[in-house]
Amino acid sequence: MIPEGVECSIFFETIKPNPKSNSSLLIKGTVSSGFKIIMSLEFTGAELIDNSNAAIPDEIIDLLKEDLIDIFGFGPFDKKALKQEMKDLNMLYYVRYNGKAYRTDEWKDMTPEDFERAQ
Repeated sequence: MIPEGVECSIFFETIKPNPKSNSSLLIKGTVSSGFKIIMSLEFTGAELIDNSNAAIPDEIIDLLKEDLIDIFGFGPFDKKALKQEMKDLNMLYYVRYNGKAYRTDEWKDMTPEDFERAQ
């Protein structure tokens, strides 16, 4: 039997270059994990800073940072190159279980044996 994990959805409303620095992106949106919280993040590639205290768990922040690096790379960011990526990114889904985080597609592919090894 596959255990029940806690879903964490990240909804992106705006992603734009920081007007004070072309080396970071300002990200606004909502985090939903049983309740919704407004989030405000700053992403440089090297760092992902929660400026809103949205209480996103560290293990989710780590995966989110990896995913944002895959999508946007590292700063400084080219505004023209970012335009399409920003339009295409609406949401990302994660699952937390037993102190670890998984991308939703990884979670769905797990077997009971995978959970035994993860303990």
